[in-house]
Amino acid sequence: MSWSYRIARVAGIDVKIHVTFLLLLVWFGWIFGEEAGLAGAATGVGFILLLFLCVLLHEFGHAFAARAFGIRTPDITLLPIGGVARLERMPDKPVQELIVAVAGPAVNVVIAGVLFVFVAAKFRMSDLNELDQAGGSLAVKLLSVNVMLVAFNAIPAFPMDGGRVLRALLAMKLDYVQATTIAARVGQVLAVGFAAAGFLQIGSPMLVFIAVFVFMGAQQEVAYAKFRSGAQGRSVSEVMHAQFAAIPSDTPVRHALALARGSAQPFYPVIDPAMRAVGVVTLDGLLEAAAAGREAEPVAGLAVSPMRVPASQRLESLLGRIVPGVPIIVENPAGQVVGVLATRG
Repeated sequence: MSWSYRIARVAGIDVKIHVTFLLLLVWFGWIFGEEAGLAGAATGVGFILLLFLCVLLHEFGHAFAARAFGIRTPDITLLPIGGVARLERMPDKPVQELIVAVAGPAVNVVIAGVLFVFVAAKFRMSDLNELDQAGGSLAVKLLSVNVMLVAFNAIPAFPMDGGRVLRALLAMKLDYVQATTIAARVGQVLAVGFAAAGFLQIGSPMLVFIAVFVFMGAQQEVAYAKFRSGAQGRSVSEVMHAQFAAIPSDTPVRHALALARGSAQPFYPVIDPAMRAVGVVTLDGLLEAAAAGREAEPVAGLAVSPMRVPASQRLESLLGRIVPGVPIIVENPAGQVVGVLATRG
């Protein structure tokens, strides 16, 4: 995920944060600081960090459940809207997807249970009145947030866990694509309801945002399900672009730019004399190099690393590894480039 940086590695899983997450910390620090000064700002930032620790543990719940079925999770990324655990592939059986989907909210249930025991021992009625204030009980706030995370993820709509639970239950009786389509339609009906409620409540921006988020998530899930269904039993060589333009590594940037301007190819393998790729270049990269006065330099100096896959690899095993916008080159057993795959950025 672009603009995401690794901050830790836990149990073989990279933990990343998106740069926009830092804006969230600044925003809450400012909001709490307006109410209670520097101490309030520190409390606000601390609360958000603890909140996203709960979100991170939620995503690890998904990751560890998937690992039990032999599915790796390369990374978990924290965004202002939540967390994303990128599974290497989706579970093959509906019951497995059901377990993986439920595992995340189950973590929040455990956290909420532990916090409830702690809060119950020191409960004051005034704590309920302080949920939306800079002061007040941090434990009560975190308890309420974990309950809300469970409730929100229980909504039967993609990309929430509830949508995956619904799809898994339907897939026990129906075809995977059909189950996904029905679950997606349920989510989109709910999205329309969220949008209507948002506008009726004098344009509540949060409900409208959730509606758009759910509606688009449903569309993407259906598209992925159809692609996954069509990929079964096929190899990369069957879907790669075998007709492609490649650029010799010693080609000057100006000549490579002339070739790229006359082609609609999204990227160009830069190859050595043995047809092995040293990297790839794009039209934008070539234009930037030309603007910087590097027209005479060999194009090899601009090449960036692509994703490399063998032509014989099964397509479905590749799906979870694809990162939108990252070029993919296809190689034969000798390491020569025999095709390219383009992904949407």
